[in-house]
Amino acid sequence: MRECSFSELRGMKTLIVGDVGVGKTALTKRLLLDAVVQVSGLITVLDFAPPAQKVKGIDVGGCLLEDSHPNVKCLYSRLIKTPRLSAEDCYELIRMANFNREITESLITQFLDSPTDTLFINDVSIHLQQGNLRELWNAISNASTVVANGYMGSTLKPDHGSGVSEREKFMMRQLAAKMDRVIEL
Repeated sequence: MRECSFSELRGMKTLIVGDVGVGKTALTKRLLLDAVVQVSGLITVLDFAPPAQKVKGIDVGGCLLEDSHPNVKCLYSRLIKTPRLSAEDCYELIRMANFNREITESLITQFLDSPTDTLFINDVSIHLQQGNLRELWNAISNASTVVANGYMGSTLKPDHGSGVSEREKFMMRQLAAKMDRVIEL
């Protein structure tokens, strides 16, 4: 894939997808830094990623923006879990995914209470493990420019038979079909 810039994505709904560790967050972060220079108004970041950590030898998570910026409103929670990597059984995995859904729904509501024209979403797939695409799409529709990233791969497929991985994959495909552009890494 050739490099893209934020100016190429303005006025579009863009989804960046790929497996763990392929650079989804790094690309999204670079696009956000481009946006900060190009956008005169406030930018919102819905950050659904768990805190950066190594779980079972896999580096996961991490915030999109570590430092605050006056033009960026970052909505996130340090309580987000890593269900497939941390759960001991399917019941715990579903509990963790539902816990995450409650948090992401709250963050989406906060955005909808005060939407901005430019929206970045980090780790949108966390919401789609148990969350509603309609609520998410409502937030996406309230911004004219959206850059989101999410997991679509095979590294995190094992889910103790809970069906969470299959649901997430299905929901990510549904989301991708609604977006103007999908960048696969």
